Amino acid sequence: MKKFSILLFSFLAIATAISCSDNDEEFFIDQPEGQLSFKSTASSSYILTFDTKDNLAERLVWNTVTFQTPISVTYEVEASNDASNFDNAISVTSTNGDNVGLSVERLNEISATLGLTPFTEGIVAMRVKGTTADASMETLFSDILVFPVTPYTTESPKLWIPGNYAAASGYGADWAPQDPLTPYIEAVEFGSTAYEGFVYMNVPSPNFKITLEQDWDEAYGDGGTGMLDLAGGDLSVTGPGYYYIQVDTDPDGDPATNDASWSATATSWALIGAATPNSWNDPDTDMTYNPTSRKWEVDVNMTQDAFKFRANDDWGSPQNNFGVDGDGTLQFNAGDVNFTEAPGLYKIELDLSIPRAYSYTATSI
Repeated sequence: MKKFSILLFSFLAIATAISCSDNDEEFFIDQPEGQLSFKSTASSSYILTFDTKDNLAERLVWNTVTFQTPISVTYEVEASNDASNFDNAISVTSTNGDNVGLSVERLNEISATLGLTPFTEGIVAMRVKGTTADASMETLFSDILVFPVTPYTTESPKLWIPGNYAAASGYGADWAPQDPLTPYIEAVEFGSTAYEGFVYMNVPSPNFKITLEQDWDEAYGDGGTGMLDLAGGDLSVTGPGYYYIQVDTDPDGDPATNDASWSATATSWALIGAATPNSWNDPDTDMTYNPTSRKWEVDVNMTQDAFKFRANDDWGSPQNNFGVDGDGTLQFNAGDVNFTEAPGLYKIELDLSIPRAYSYTATSI
């Protein structure tokens, strides 16, 4: 009996020792060795451009931390537009390593997400956050690097058209490019210099200019017959109307030459085609412009067949008719629009108010 008691005591002592050893190992991972901090530094300026989008903008390098018991650490790079506040920071990337490369394109994407204004210098602040699989371990944070970044945009560029016609035409204040209702025209794609759009001018003698931004810093004026000049006077059209305006700021592709040009064509829209009362014959079915909705509209009996939108009773110009392309969107001089709704009376509305995003609707009435 005495021998059994001695054996039991020995067993408990060994078990306790093992348990204490295990607990000691758990305690070891609580204290990191080293300081999580950046090795790399920020440059004084980062001017980003589309042409250099594949280049390396910056490589972030930091000192990692270790623990007495090996444990994996995940390092997440965070970015904010406020160096003193990371509450709404975005995640740039995460890694188990000690560095990450940021291309010009990636830094530009980060800038856009943070709300920086294209072509204007702003701040991108970055830090590294370190975490482990042990949820009880306190999160580690590095110091903060601040990057003065001038981002670019790949959106289609715009030009604004402030003038004396705006208030009378439903576009906000006269001569106010900063007014959010001031109409604009838009280029076909990023990098293009050819702009287009429709503007309603409901005054006897419309006068206007064409601004490069929503301010008066640079504004095209009259440079002669069909030409534009940044030092020119007011542009004008002959009278009230719904104008299709085209501008090319660099027709010859040489920025050194001053050859910017413009044109404005008054348009009045109608429906024509087998789905409409007079089929493809004249007269077509005229539409009326509604300045409140900024749409052309007409109530018309439609049948299940093809039609198009046509301007000025004329097929002569590619810009005088709208059809649909392969994805069903309205495009100049595209294929017929197929009316597939049940025959009957419909309100057809043509919306040309958003440049290069033209659309129509048909509502049964």
